[in-house]
Amino acid sequence: METKKDVIQLFENPGAEYRGKPFWSWNGELRKEELLRQLSIIKEMGFGGFFMHSRAGLITEYLGEEWFELVNAVADEGEKLGLEAWLYDEDRWPSGSAGGKVTVDPQYRMKSMVMYCYDRSAFDWNKEVPGENGYEVIAVFAARIEGRAVYEFVLCEDQEALTEALKEEQYNKVLVFRIVPNAPASVYNGTTYIDTMSRKAVDRFIELTHEAYKEHCGNRIGGSIRGIFTDEPHRGHMLDDCRVENGVEICSAAYTDDFFEEFEKRYGYQLRPLLPELFFRKDGHKVAKIKLDFVDLGNNLFIERFAEPIREWCDKNGMVFTGHVLHEDSFANQTVPNGSLMRFYPHMTYPGIDLLTEHNRCYWVVKQLASAARQVGQKWMLSELYGCTGWQFDFRGHKAVGDWQALLGINLRCQHLSWYTMEGESKRDYPGSIFHQSTYYKDYNYVETYFARFGAIMTQGRQVCDLLVLNPIESTWAMIYAGWARWINPTPENTDERELEKHYEQLFHMLMGSQLDFDYGEEYMMKELYSTGRDSDGKAILRIGKADYRTVIVSGMITMRSSTVQILKEFLELGGSVIFSGEIPQYVDGVESKAVCELAAHPNAVTIPFEKQALAEAARKTSSFYPVVEGEGAESVFVQMRYDADRKLLYAALLNTDRENPRTSLRLSLQDPSGAFSLREAPLFAEQWDLASGKRFRKELSIENGAPAVSFGMEAAGEKIFVFTREEDPSLETPEKAEELKAIKLPADSEFAYTLDEPNVCVLDFAKWKFQNGEWQPEEEVLRVDGKIRDTAGIEHRSGDMLQPWYAKKYCDDAYGELELEYEFYADVLPEGKLFLAAERPEFCQYYLNGTRLECADPDDFWIDVCFKKLEIPAGLVQMGRNTVTRKTLFRRTTNIEALYLVGDFGVRLEGHKKILDRKPERIGFKNLCEYNLPFYTGCVTYQIPNSVFAASRSSDRICLKIDGYRGSLVKVAPVGDSEAKAQILAWEPYEADITEWVAAGRDIGVTLVCSRRNVFGPLHLVPAESSAYGPGHFVTGGNHWSDDYTLIDSAIYGMTVRELRKG
Repeated sequence: METKKDVIQLFENPGAEYRGKPFWSWNGELRKEELLRQLSIIKEMGFGGFFMHSRAGLITEYLGEEWFELVNAVADEGEKLGLEAWLYDEDRWPSGSAGGKVTVDPQYRMKSMVMYCYDRSAFDWNKEVPGENGYEVIAVFAARIEGRAVYEFVLCEDQEALTEALKEEQYNKVLVFRIVPNAPASVYNGTTYIDTMSRKAVDRFIELTHEAYKEHCGNRIGGSIRGIFTDEPHRGHMLDDCRVENGVEICSAAYTDDFFEEFEKRYGYQLRPLLPELFFRKDGHKVAKIKLDFVDLGNNLFIERFAEPIREWCDKNGMVFTGHVLHEDSFANQTVPNGSLMRFYPHMTYPGIDLLTEHNRCYWVVKQLASAARQVGQKWMLSELYGCTGWQFDFRGHKAVGDWQALLGINLRCQHLSWYTMEGESKRDYPGSIFHQSTYYKDYNYVETYFARFGAIMTQGRQVCDLLVLNPIESTWAMIYAGWARWINPTPENTDERELEKHYEQLFHMLMGSQLDFDYGEEYMMKELYSTGRDSDGKAILRIGKADYRTVIVSGMITMRSSTVQILKEFLELGGSVIFSGEIPQYVDGVESKAVCELAAHPNAVTIPFEKQALAEAARKTSSFYPVVEGEGAESVFVQMRYDADRKLLYAALLNTDRENPRTSLRLSLQDPSGAFSLREAPLFAEQWDLASGKRFRKELSIENGAPAVSFGMEAAGEKIFVFTREEDPSLETPEKAEELKAIKLPADSEFAYTLDEPNVCVLDFAKWKFQNGEWQPEEEVLRVDGKIRDTAGIEHRSGDMLQPWYAKKYCDDAYGELELEYEFYADVLPEGKLFLAAERPEFCQYYLNGTRLECADPDDFWIDVCFKKLEIPAGLVQMGRNTVTRKTLFRRTTNIEALYLVGDFGVRLEGHKKILDRKPERIGFKNLCEYNLPFYTGCVTYQIPNSVFAASRSSDRICLKIDGYRGSLVKVAPVGDSEAKAQILAWEPYEADITEWVAAGRDIGVTLVCSRRNVFGPLHLVPAESSAYGPGHFVTGGNHWSDDYTLIDSAIYGMTVRELRKG
């Protein structure tokens, strides 16, 4: 058992297990020396390990001999550095095909059961059966279809039977069901995805992937190599791809070879004769048992035949099975590709989720994961986070996205992504790269240590939670029909599903906004794990695995399992509390029933309206312990509380989920009606633990109506950690209070001397071109040029889904002809000092400036990323006016046509997409760097604020410098010219640095804007410039979403304020 001293030590210096393990994207031609160099950067950035993840652009053969040698070398060196090495089980994603090595054999390929709905007058048996491409026809029906409803239908085993049936006028449609294998695709290297409901297919995947690692990595497996990540496996379509082709409606459902047999074995009736009831609504009824059973079977087969064999292999070999399944954000998101993800999580060692973009606030995704993990006793929960956020994603965003996940239980952060290289298409693989390519990388340890502390706190002891909310996802299953969803989202006309999803979201916010923590109960898991009993006070307890609950909430369900009805009945009879909020389910197992209404009439059941206050009051009446946050805006504050084994330490973690507005006056009180924590007994002390600094402070505690309470405020997106303890720590100080005497805003037109930590850059991304000795083609943006060349050559465009280079060079490395490109820039001022061109693959290309060949003197010398080699430009080669850079190469499928970068000491002026070298500014102020001839500059810029600015403030007790808004990754403040001084990092609110001592010492103050790489690596032509997500497609837009002019974002500090403070 950990003592408070142990917890403090862990909090101050959390180890590698609590630190992030990013996706280290192995996406180019891998070299051992470079991989080992990058390991030291992983360590420097504060990470605790890494996942070795094949990504788009990989040139080294996936699962080839060299691949395994590099995995072993990296695992060995990582172990020396104290880093955890983890495998990833696929070439790109989703997991299962082993880069096409499994599904090159057609028997292992995913297939679907596809319905073709014909007008009776258009159907020709001889043409359609056996049908298109010879796909197996498994059933033909004559049916009466009206809209989404099916009324009468009859199974026709042969043409004669159909002809006879169609004599009845009511049958207006013919339904043909075929088994259709997935079409080959480049993303699977010319094959398809795997049939994850086929055990023999999954066994082949394990043989080619997991066993191959075991053979080549030896005793590292389960040792220095901790585990393996599975990414986005899924079981196939679920009536979500409806479309009309040549007047025929088509829709797909998941299928495997023995699906019909397993269905009859498990549910006691045949599926095939009732297929129209699966795809349509029988007699217009929205709920049907067959729909529920169909999704249930697909879910269970996927778990039994994919998850369980892999977990078994991992357990046998001492490996951790982690990762995440495809799509989690809503019931529809889960149902379409999988079913219930809560049901999947217990089969992983470290279960995980995937939350893309910085705008995703589907809090319930983590809550579902944490609920399942708590019920089966899993300590570690993974989140793949920060994907698709773009280069401009700042440290405040890293905190905001990570905070709520950490509060709700995530303690293994897998950052998406850290690129080995930016070569070719890799630089557009869902940027930005959380690695050395980002200007902020030397400061990222600040973020990682913050979250390591957060994770360490949130794994202490046990969670305070005795409230269970039934998860109504099976109500979604019972209502599916052909066209109910468009891919993973319900269609606009599907109001039933949209209302169900809305209710689920509202219920979450009603409870968490009332600081009522809870778990979800997944009905299948409940059946497998439940028991009832009494706690030490004699109160009725519903136990799900290792978690105990006093109260169950039923809300937003349409159908309930009969097993759940029995569980709740047993719990109520024992004296347990069940709250029915809103409408009571009218179905059991997808069949109309009064059984749940009878439960709601039980004397121990409570029936209330679906309202926040009513829910909170009802839940608190039976709770043994709960926190209350009061004050304006308290509904935005989420709380999780934890306690140690002997209840001497009580942790309260709070988060303001409002990212725009602070909460200035809040009060947290701890309500202990059962006396479980003896909070009314003295002594009791409160401490505040600061996650960013690792410092601890004394916190004033009061008693209100017998409840301990603390007062506090929260920044926008701010967090607080309070620790309540029986042991006073006399060494702790109370946070210093200070009164603001004066706030002096620096004039908007202020200008300062400045320094840049990198040379400036001019992006060259437009070129004229000629191919195969043809005519010169007009200047165009280079990715569009690349597409046109590929069209001419008759090969696919580059994208994240293209054939992998390792595969292409092995099987289709033809040369298509000579290519010549001509890029241009202009000079009004000739640059001084060193000048070079940063370009990719000079060993395969010839580069010329104004006709003079440029050479790469040192192949190991690079700019920003290892792919950008430096080609030195001799003095005097750049001329006034127009200059041209020419690239000549032999074009292959694996050739990358990319931007070039002119790097040196100069300014850049833009006129549309015309680039003109000009003077750099003498001084800069509170404007966008674009206005200072630095449009593409993405390094650090330090504003040198002279000490004289603070002269009038020197007599103050404290002097603080506040940043009044900026656009970049973060801001740092330090005295100018003092390399020994530790910079103050301003990564998130309150963006304020204490400069008292530096001002008193007469030092000038350096304010450093750490810029993002957005304005050099793009997207540079996207309209509008900012998007909710960023991926490869955002670099090749068209129409109204494209501009030849540069659509850059601001890089700027918008203002500064000097605050004079008097100590309180």
